[in-house]
Amino acid sequence: MLISWEQACLLADDLATQVTKGDCQLNFIVAIARGGFVPARLLSARLDVARLASIGIRYIDDSRTRREFYSFPHPVGNDHRILLVEDVLETGQSLLDARDRLVEAGARVWTAAYFYQSRSAVPRTSRWACGTSRSCFPGTEDLPAVLP
Repeated sequence: MLISWEQACLLADDLATQVTKGDCQLNFIVAIARGGFVPARLLSARLDVARLASIGIRYIDDSRTRREFYSFPHPVGNDHRILLVEDVLETGQSLLDARDRLVEAGARVWTAAYFYQSRSAVPRTSRWACGTSRSCFPGTEDLPAVLP
């Protein structure tokens, strides 16, 4: 699915509004390469979070079940309050793998995505999402995203 630049900005506005309702006090935004780059950059401006990085994850098998990290932001530690951003949560597994890796490094992590597919493994109560995979409209759900 392709969305216009205007739609991408409107979705970022909606996500930023939802994120500011929480008590995150973010100091770092991390995009999941490559789909998370644009939403992460737009959220960085809207949330006034200057520190921006990315996590690279790629599939290493034809069945797209095994992944490896090819880049990871360093250093990450206990003082980091990170918003992890993806564009579309298809299965959500890349987001979960990246979140777990950041949490293992000591960070507090919240997650956000523009679109969500119902088959996603990401619990609906652990992320913000702005729509579905079939439409481009801001969601009405206020989904807290504090993760352990």
